[in-house]
Amino acid sequence: MQRTNNPNNLIHAHFFFVGIVGLSDQSISVQRQIKKIEALNNLISSCQVFKEANPDSMLISQTGEGLSIGFLENPAYPLQLAIELHKKLKSYNKGKYPEEQLRISIGLNDGPVYVAKDVHGNPNLWGPGLILAKRVMDIGDDGHILMTARMAEVLRELSDEYKVLIKPLRDYNIKHGQVLLLYSAYGNGVGNSKIPVDRTYQKSKISTEMAKRKLIMIYNKVDVTLTVTDHKQMLVHHKRSHAAENIAEEPIEMILHGITTDVPKSFAALNIKTSDETGKSLKITSINLDKPYQKEFTTALNNAIYRGEKGRSYTLEYDVEEPERYFENYFPIGCKKYTMSLIYPSKTNFKPTVYDVNVEKETKSKSKSQPVTSAENDFVKATWTRANVLESQAFRLEW
Repeated sequence: MQRTNNPNNLIHAHFFFVGIVGLSDQSISVQRQIKKIEALNNLISSCQVFKEANPDSMLISQTGEGLSIGFLENPAYPLQLAIELHKKLKSYNKGKYPEEQLRISIGLNDGPVYVAKDVHGNPNLWGPGLILAKRVMDIGDDGHILMTARMAEVLRELSDEYKVLIKPLRDYNIKHGQVLLLYSAYGNGVGNSKIPVDRTYQKSKISTEMAKRKLIMIYNKVDVTLTVTDHKQMLVHHKRSHAAENIAEEPIEMILHGITTDVPKSFAALNIKTSDETGKSLKITSINLDKPYQKEFTTALNNAIYRGEKGRSYTLEYDVEEPERYFENYFPIGCKKYTMSLIYPSKTNFKPTVYDVNVEKETKSKSKSQPVTSAENDFVKATWTRANVLESQAFRLEW
């Protein structure tokens, strides 16, 4: 481990934790294990990021199956090192037998650690920054570059490149009941796009949340706009805005969102965006459900909604194919005014039609009022409005 000038202080560092996948397999000889450890050390030390970093600003600790590095300066160093190491691994593994190849998992985190002396008087690390980096790494499989939400937020603010590279996964149970939202970095030949093996049970929170929401919130207005961006692929941009009012004493600080699709999609592929009434993005704090056809996640409001406060709203946007050409909206909470719009190319033969849906009987009937259309350049906008929507009502738009 690199010695530091402050061995007894609490230090904030940006952690890179790498482990060799399968190294503990008893069928692997000790000689081959040592060879892999040495190969990993040599590859890391040859990386430009490692060479450029100030030796006095790195906390290096060798572990049984890999090593950890805490960078005290640049928060981007851990990800830059992970990217560079992945590229070097491709060259190293090329032409080798599978059992000789070096396969790794990487965990990144940003947080504090204590640097204390061990029995030999050498500095030793302990603390949440390092511990979480290791636990995140343990979740990963071959090629994964995983990180905590805290680390992801820091990196995604640094550049547009990182915003594209770093994608949210979902909540994972780490240890001792602790739940963390994890992100994965992949693309441009680095990382692993596959979701790590599911070691937790994903359970929907919508029913419980909606039962609670009835007691604390009313919707003054709900606007849904569906824009057909590619009519051949039937790719549709969804925009759902809720004008919400708090009717309880406690402030509303979190919003649970749910998305159901007719085609299997990963969370990242939906291009999800959330914002408040000012257009400012909302921070995703939890992804408790990420199944092929169903997503549930929580965002923190930038400013809590207090009782009786007017003009507050939140918006959810995402992209998904709609091969069956319909959208259905169920209202677990009543709404004073609901507006649903479809924007589509004028050259198509779409005929937007709205139906009232009986959820219990699973039947539909054509609504008395139908969308009003208007031309906008090469597009047609069909708009439908219903006032005083009751709890448990549902409406379906077909085109």
